Amino acid sequence: TVTVTEPEVIIASGWSGYTTWKLNDKGVLTFTPSDQQENGQTNLKNYWKVNGVLTLPWGAYAEMITTVVIEDGIHDIGQMAFYELPNLQEVVLPESIDEVRNYAFKNVVTLTTINLNVVEAVREGAFYGCTALQVIDLPEGAVVEDWAFSKVPGYKGEN
Repeated sequence: TVTVTEPEVIIASGWSGYTTWKLNDKGVLTFTPSDQQENGQTNLKNYWKVNGVLTLPWGAYAEMITTVVIEDGIHDIGQMAFYELPNLQEVVLPESIDEVRNYAFKNVVTLTTINLNVVEAVREGAFYGCTALQVIDLPEGAVVEDWAFSKVPGYKGEN
């Protein structure tokens, strides 16, 4: 028998800081490092709320995003990058990630597991309100700022 693999259907794509992103029809949002760097690193952009509105480039597709894949060569996850994504369940991080910035995953209530075993720093409120998060792997000596894991039942450290 011959196995036929369906081609990936890209719904949207663009830039975020020094990375490119694409969203496929299966709800997988993938970030790839670009050739551009800042201070020798390739990072996802920081985002902010403007007049109370968070303007993520993939925001129009927030409901369908279930998985985020960050490819090797990307060093940090920008502030508010995945803030309140309502159906995000899985995040795949490379060995190159060493920082998760402020509120990057705040109130992602469907995220159950995150492997941060190579991360050097988890910034303020990065996983605040991730109430389904049960398993968190952090390396010994990682910097964990205030409220990084507030309201997260799976976090056993101080908060």
